[in-house]
Amino acid sequence: MISVCMATYNGGKFIREQLESILSQLPLAGAEIVIADDGSTDDTLAVVESLGDARIRVLRAEKHLGVIYNYERALQASKGEIIFLADQDDIWLPGKVEKVLAALNDADLVIHDAWMLRPSDSQESSWTRSGKLSDVRAYRSGVVANWWKNAFTGCCMAFRRSILDKALPFPKNLPMHDQWLGLVAEKNFKVKSMEEQLVEYRQHSTNATHIEKSPAGILQKIKWRLDLLKAVI
Repeated sequence: MISVCMATYNGGKFIREQLESILSQLPLAGAEIVIADDGSTDDTLAVVESLGDARIRVLRAEKHLGVIYNYERALQASKGEIIFLADQDDIWLPGKVEKVLAALNDADLVIHDAWMLRPSDSQESSWTRSGKLSDVRAYRSGVVANWWKNAFTGCCMAFRRSILDKALPFPKNLPMHDQWLGLVAEKNFKVKSMEEQLVEYRQHSTNATHIEKSPAGILQKIKWRLDLLKAVI
């Protein structure tokens, strides 16, 4: 079974396009999209429900958890042997699922490249590709390298359930869920990097992850690294 895990929060503007790009690649049986919503106040859940697809399961918020531990909730509820992570506002390009599944034949976690998608106007009514994710965040192997500077981007990752068995429950005070999953994989499993761009990774003012420059201060970054080090050890 394939599980696609998505965390949502006020993503109504883009989520239909993203879900349609995912659903078109999943089998009608033996696949699910687990959406953990973090208390959206816009039309996110209405858009999801309007698709009327039985492969989608929605977990509604009991309290606001933030993106990291909202993803943990989706992962804990997933049933698949293969798990894909998905953002609420990207676009999966044709062939992504097929190509990643093939790469997982000889790996436990696969990470691929993406096209950066940026708005062409201030109203975010049209979008253009502005380069590759690997231009600003290239994959590097190894625990130490990814502890020091994260090279894992969740929307470009898929992995086997065996990784979840070691990664869950998430430690407290993680800087990001994808970094933790990547570190667990680097330490205990086989990681494979694909050069192909399989997602259009939308960049806008309300992204939860800041790819090119983190707003966190130096003291916060030091604390994150110390907490990660304790968790990995």
